Amino acid sequence: MAHWTQTTRAFIISLPRLADRRAHATRLAARLPVPTTILDAVDGRQLTAAQRALHVPKLRRPRYPFPLSEAEIACFLSHRAAWRAVVESGACHAVILEDDAVLCGAFAPDLARLMEVETDWSFVQLHSHRRPEPGAPFLARRTLPQLEMVGQVMTAEAALALLRASARFDRPVDSFIQMTWKTGVPIHHLGRPVVVNGGGFFGGSTISRGLGRVEKMRRSFVRPLYKAQLAILSARGDTAAGLAAAATRLSQA
Repeated sequence: MAHWTQTTRAFIISLPRLADRRAHATRLAARLPVPTTILDAVDGRQLTAAQRALHVPKLRRPRYPFPLSEAEIACFLSHRAAWRAVVESGACHAVILEDDAVLCGAFAPDLARLMEVETDWSFVQLHSHRRPEPGAPFLARRTLPQLEMVGQVMTAEAALALLRASARFDRPVDSFIQMTWKTGVPIHHLGRPVVVNGGGFFGGSTISRGLGRVEKMRRSFVRPLYKAQLAILSARGDTAAGLAAAATRLSQA
């Protein structure tokens, strides 16, 4: 059997016109323990009519309450391109990083553990918005996966499922993957993150710029309601999946 480093690829999403981020992506590629490709990100300033047409507002429930910016559409398309690259590469697993990702010291050993020991997963978020808790399990699932797409590792099957489920989309890519009951891809996270968002070193996010004060306040009120709706549907989806798995086990007994 081939070693996991021979069946895993890495892809770094990077905008060519952002020189500092591109240089950082090149440095990241040199540090990764598997063959790595730097993918040109879709540029929100140069979206075609065909690309914009893939965004269909209010496509799924719960309705996403905010209009998507061109940068958010481009970000989703960039990740779709990465998922397609994973499938077409023939790799069994893939690491996908954005060009502001910063690797922690435990990145390589924890990635090896995911590949060699903790193998019951499809998609693992490598970052976290929370501080690591003492005694936290190495690998876990939340009712509602966290936002951001700065770093993740996935199976080829997960990449294909996400690609098929996102032929049209109505929300940012990190909100889309939270809809596990639609994608069929469960989302795990590491108890100790091994990737952090280093966007602050490169002028901040390329997505969230340009919101006025009033719009930021409006979103701060609307977002909790949307998040609550997501959590309810996510819990229902987990329950349904659990019942289906139990029924399958009984039928095979």
